[in-house]
Amino acid sequence: MFRSKRCLRLTNRSILIACFSRLVTLCRMLEHPASFPLYSLCLCGGILLLALVGCQPAAPANLPPAPASFPTVTPGRLVRGLLPTVVGLPLDGSNLANPATAIAIMSQPTATPDYTACPAPASPDVPPRPTTAQESAAAILAYLNAGGQPSALASAWELSSDSFRADVDFTGEGVPETVLSLQSDDGGQMLVFGCENGQIVSLFGAAAADTAPQIIAIGDMNADPRPDILFTAQVCSPDTPDDCAYRTDLRTFSPSEGRFVGLLSSTLASLEPPTIRDVDDDRVQEIIVRLTDDGTAATGPLRTGVNIYDWNGTFYVLSIIQLDPPAFRIQYVQEADRAFARQQFDQAASLYERAVTDPALRFWLNDEPAWLTAYINYRLVLAFAYIEDERLLPTFQAATAAYPDPNNAPVYVTMTNTFWNALQVTNNLNSACREVQAIIAARPEAVSLLNRYGSRSPVYAAQELCPF
Repeated sequence: MFRSKRCLRLTNRSILIACFSRLVTLCRMLEHPASFPLYSLCLCGGILLLALVGCQPAAPANLPPAPASFPTVTPGRLVRGLLPTVVGLPLDGSNLANPATAIAIMSQPTATPDYTACPAPASPDVPPRPTTAQESAAAILAYLNAGGQPSALASAWELSSDSFRADVDFTGEGVPETVLSLQSDDGGQMLVFGCENGQIVSLFGAAAADTAPQIIAIGDMNADPRPDILFTAQVCSPDTPDDCAYRTDLRTFSPSEGRFVGLLSSTLASLEPPTIRDVDDDRVQEIIVRLTDDGTAATGPLRTGVNIYDWNGTFYVLSIIQLDPPAFRIQYVQEADRAFARQQFDQAASLYERAVTDPALRFWLNDEPAWLTAYINYRLVLAFAYIEDERLLPTFQAATAAYPDPNNAPVYVTMTNTFWNALQVTNNLNSACREVQAIIAARPEAVSLLNRYGSRSPVYAAQELCPF
């Protein structure tokens, strides 16, 4: 009982034994009677040391070393995973110095595709050119994987330099990719093939064009520096085959994503293929879309000018719009109607008056002289009534004086008279417009006359003709 409660827990038993041995030697030197007090004290100290030596607990035998403490986990992170069945170590972690070793064994990185490994060159027969886009892509892939050379395929299929390139390394691994633009019976397509882990694979494909895509430029356009490919293809409306536009795309290979990504913020459509030029001398090629077509019967009247797309660090976006003045009266009217809808009535009035008074402007449709001026005067009456402009009465008088017989007047003259009369009675724009809407419902040509200007022109609704 004494030993279990009073013994001191010393850590080095060998030191105590050495001290006891020296104390015994000292006591023997003090055995002379004259030194009896010191001799007694020496014996007491020896007895105490002997007791302390006996109090030391024996070290347990065959115990494994204390395991290292588990490493501190980073707050907010949770690691889960299945350990492999065979890793050369027990799965219970008993012989791992650090449990993080098991996680490291489990978390092996994903292999990066090797774009430099390609099929060995050979001389297979060039396949006949298929008639469909899908069959063409499959035939090219099989030929290249058999070791066929892209130049031999391009020569046999009679592909021009505008539709075939095999000298540009898009992936950055030192091996050029194969770029082909094809026209098949079911449409055109742009294809890019490259090496990956010992075989040829399709890296990019764009289809659904009516014609073979035209390669505009291949090279570093935005100084990143990675090669880009800018191409365009013509697409026509299935309902109106004459309504066609070029759809332009810009792509580059992203090593981090392992695929071709787009560099245009939105679809770029134009009536002519775009060009590129460094407009501001910043080493970045701008995309220039020249608007030279003033329109067709399918599109309606179009504005000419230039649109310039520039690189903003992430995408190419529309940066500069330089439009020529409208050449047709209806274009001024449509622009005035847009300002009217924004309640910018002063601007709208100025555009309406320009449409009537500018002798250089042309009519788009042959019957416009019979009704367009009446429509312009009607819209001016609405605008001046809203802003309570003093020009309201003279404009109303001019609008009705040209048509003394209301039965032979355009529908817009009737709408002008109806709006004016209702406004005089109620002095309320909403009440006057309700009367006008009844006229529009009875005479639908009030809307249909404005909706004959092609697919690129605004579409009018009855409510827009008197929106108050």
